[in-house]
Order: sequence, then C-alpha cells, then structure tokens
Amino acid sequence: MQYFKENLKNKPTLFLVIGIIVLIIGIPAGIYGLTLNGGASLGGVLILVGVVAFMPFLAIDRILVKRIKPLKLSIFELILSVIVLLFYSSDNKKLVVDLTEYQSDYFVIVYNDGNLKNSKINWSFPFNKKVEYNSNSIIIPVEFQSKYRLDIETPKNWSGTRMNPDRINNIGLRIYTSGKTKLNRTEIDSLATMEIKTVGNTGNRCTSPK
Repeated sequence: MQYFKENLKNKPTLFLVIGIIVLIIGIPAGIYGLTLNGGASLGGVLILVGVVAFMPFLAIDRILVKRIKPLKLSIFELILSVIVLLFYSSDNKKLVVDLTEYQSDYFVIVYNDGNLKNSKINWSFPFNKKVEYNSNSIIIPVEFQSKYRLDIETPKNWSGTRMNPDRINNIGLRIYTSGKTKLNRTEIDSLATMEIKTVGNTGNRCTSPK
C-alpha cells in the first residue's frame, strides 16, 4: 500500500485512483461475499474476478506513466473508459418497463407482429428505451425481443415475480404476475386472449418505434 501512496502523491493517474478504490473496497467485499451461502456467494467471486481483471490495466498504467505525463495519461484513460462504457452499453441495451406504481396483479407484454399499434416508446440515456403502458399491457415490435433486454421494474406491492410465456393467434406474449399469484394454463390463455382483444385486432395499423 505504501507503493500506491507514493505513486498517488508523485504520479497520480485516473487508473491509479480507480485501482486503489478497487483494492480497498473490492477485496473485502469479495471475501465477504464468499462467506455467504448459496447463490449469494457468486457475487463475491464476481467481485474478486473484477479486481483481478483490473490489475493488468493498473500495471500498464504504471509502466506508461514513466514515459507519459500523468495528466495526459489520465485523459487517455478517461477517453478509453468512455469508449468501453459506450460499447458495453450499446451491446447491453435495455427496454425499461416501469411498473413501480402499477396496481393490478398481472401485466402483459405483447410482441407486435406488424399489425398492431405499438405503445409509446421513449429514448432513455444512453442506448436504452422506456415504454409507456396503457391499462394492463404494452405492445412492442417483435424485433425488440432480440435487440433489447427487458428490464421490468416490478410493482412495490408484488411478492416476487412470475413470468408465463404464451402465444395467441401467432402473437407472442409474456404474462407477468406477482409471485403469490398462480395461474393455470387455462387462466393464462384467457388473460392473453383478453389482452389481445383489448389492444386491438390484427386489422389495426401499427406505428413505427422511435
């Protein structure tokens, strides 16, 4: 740690500051995570893997700082960090459905086959999208199923979440319910059919996503 203190005092860079934070917080957090039971211990493993994965960048930083001024190197590191973050964000785009204030005990996502009217879809920084729901469902383009990862912010009053996939008249659906709500196959099909009738029929004209 004395080595890092001397470097921080004499040749501080962005990656050095991050490295110190990673070591001080990451190692204790990772070790603590390993003491937990079940799947929770995986979090500790991931944290420690992240700490180890950052070490080569820190080593390269200390090598380069001998040839490049700390401020200039920090600017390069900041640009590199932004590029990596943007690349990661663009490759892990989310479709956010905010149901935190939602009151019903079920919610349906309908994948538009091209003949329904899409729900209003807004841009969310940096590459995500946020969907506005009406009543008990949203309608999104079927191609979003492969392009975006669904991020369902479940209602505060729900006890966990259950998801039942379904398909009615060749239209794909996802039916989300509270963990305490158990539906049989007939009930699931009934909900799906009702929502398809509610959002419109296959003669409706669809709108293009934003």
